[in-house]
Amino acid sequence: MIIRKFLTGAFCALSLSTSVPAQAEGWRFAPLFTDADFRLEPALALTVGSVRPQHGDDDSLTAFGLEANFNCGLLQSPDNRIRSHLSLSRIDDDGLEVTTLALSPRYTAPLTTGLSIGVGPSLALLQVDSGRRDENLFGYGVAAGLDYRAGSLYAGADLRYQETTEERDLAFANWAVTAKIGVNF
Repeated sequence: MIIRKFLTGAFCALSLSTSVPAQAEGWRFAPLFTDADFRLEPALALTVGSVRPQHGDDDSLTAFGLEANFNCGLLQSPDNRIRSHLSLSRIDDDGLEVTTLALSPRYTAPLTTGLSIGVGPSLALLQVDSGRRDENLFGYGVAAGLDYRAGSLYAGADLRYQETTEERDLAFANWAVTAKIGVNF
């Protein structure tokens, strides 16, 4: 419950920080549609992660997936530091099947040439099949990542906490650590 209140407060603070005065300081809304010089600079990566459900046994689950990340085309900072991470992952472990589609816009900061760190909210749709029943859940949380880009090489690592809605006593709140390797376009 405390984590839910914290995440709700963090989301509200982020929403308020993107108000009209922010645009006056160089922030751009919908640069994908309004800025002819805007570039997505996409990357595509394969992912493998360890997912630890908050409830249930203490075993971690392995998730495999695909991630695309790109400069955010809906809201952008003056120095192009907001990147959107769109991922699709799958867990299939001993009768439990979870498919997750997640979107995580992150504010990034460069550490060195090619290396950056980013943090932001995460929103997800989950399809969970526990073997006894099948439910669609909404997920929300926070994600942080370390990304490396050199030429066409893209590599990264993420840490994420995700809370979910509950449907008929089925929820899938979890922590995840993910490694990524792919290409920049």
